Amino acid sequence: MEELILENQTAKGVPLRAVFAPSKGMNLLSYRYGDVELIDQSTKEPFLARAAGLGALSGPHFLRRKKETLPKIPDGVSYPHFAENAKRGEVDPFSHGIARYAPWRAKQKGNCITAILSGDEEWEGVPIKDLQGQMFTMRMEASLEEKGLQLDLSVVSDADSVVGIHYYFRLPNGKGKVTSEIAKSSLVDGVEKPLPEDWIDENGLFITDLEEAYDVTLFPRKACGGQILLETDEYRMAIDYEAPSAENSWQLYHPREATFVCIEPLSAKNPHRPNLTVSSVKIGLSILEEST
Repeated sequence: MEELILENQTAKGVPLRAVFAPSKGMNLLSYRYGDVELIDQSTKEPFLARAAGLGALSGPHFLRRKKETLPKIPDGVSYPHFAENAKRGEVDPFSHGIARYAPWRAKQKGNCITAILSGDEEWEGVPIKDLQGQMFTMRMEASLEEKGLQLDLSVVSDADSVVGIHYYFRLPNGKGKVTSEIAKSSLVDGVEKPLPEDWIDENGLFITDLEEAYDVTLFPRKACGGQILLETDEYRMAIDYEAPSAENSWQLYHPREATFVCIEPLSAKNPHRPNLTVSSVKIGLSILEEST
């Protein structure tokens, strides 16, 4: 598996390292702060089997499509994860969009990576646009700066689409806390609902110690982006994101007692039903070091 490695150090001289796999959907295989791994390595097995772990991407669609909307896969075409999907009863051959499955064209220059996935290109002899069901171009720029990993993701497509991350952040000892300023509504399975009253504290903050399960779409209080703070026993990280319009959100995914949490900035307000054919989101994964 080809790997592209970015290295830097923080203001305090602690080494930073990010490892991407262009041939495997530009997956973020590892993100390290010194000896601390931020990506849950226990999800490597589902990543290898069906592109469902480590640092995956989402797009051009989100989650699973209905059977009647799926593009027809040409006869005789198969990819390694198809067999695993069949065992699990998966209908959509490219759940969460083809971006996390297909090989990307990527170039590294110093501490930066530029990567492109285009529907015009072929994957094992089949145009990627035929597998996804539309023409699209996705771009990703990644740089490892002193403060941490910075991402710029975009998609231009024939149909309304979404782009974002689905990184499995490690929770050392199975514990963590998420804090963010959010709006007073959410999406559950694509349906907008008011937030439960106990989700917001007296200062207007959403704070959870991740002792319960979450699979919910949340909105920033400010229209075009926000910050999510993730605190664990071994590291603290600020996930900042910015979009050019109010078409943005973030998904919080955490099965009960899981060793990971997914905090997923996205370029659509309702990722189940995106509204834009051109969208983007900038994401910063900044390490917060203790002050001296």
